[in-house]
Amino acid sequence: MKFIGKNTILIFVLISLYGCAEQYQFTDKKNLNNTLNLFVKGEFYACSLEKKNSGEEKLKINKNINLIHAENIIGLIYKSDKWNNGNSIFLENKANKNSYNMTSFYSKEDFDPKILNKDFSLTFDKIKLEVNLFEKNSKNLYSCIKLQELLPDAMKKQMLKNFLLQRNADRE
Repeated sequence: MKFIGKNTILIFVLISLYGCAEQYQFTDKKNLNNTLNLFVKGEFYACSLEKKNSGEEKLKINKNINLIHAENIIGLIYKSDKWNNGNSIFLENKANKNSYNMTSFYSKEDFDPKILNKDFSLTFDKIKLEVNLFEKNSKNLYSCIKLQELLPDAMKKQMLKNFLLQRNADRE
């Protein structure tokens, strides 16, 4: 009986430790924390502006965007957008292949994947990114390269900390 009790406790402790090793604590916001943990396991890309649409000379277009793709979700890290944010999260549009819709803002509340802004979307095929971050009818084209082999886990986690402060004003 003692043997069974000790083994049960040992198994419980090992399962608990394994669970802790898999989940990082980035924030107290539960949904955002789960999403960031998905991103840790995702694919990281660096995207450079290839073509901007005409008539956007007066807008501050992002020349570089970091992209994280994990399962059915994409995270973007950039300098600025229409709402003066520095990052956003997009959820896969199951009706259109390689298409994603912008999700909720999470600067004050927790991330809510059920809230979608279908006016702002992106397409991504692991080579090209087309996204509108300023005007709903105007997309810019970026060429992307995969960084996966170049980034250690510590650098990935550091990049993901950008999502803790969504608004650029909160970073200053």
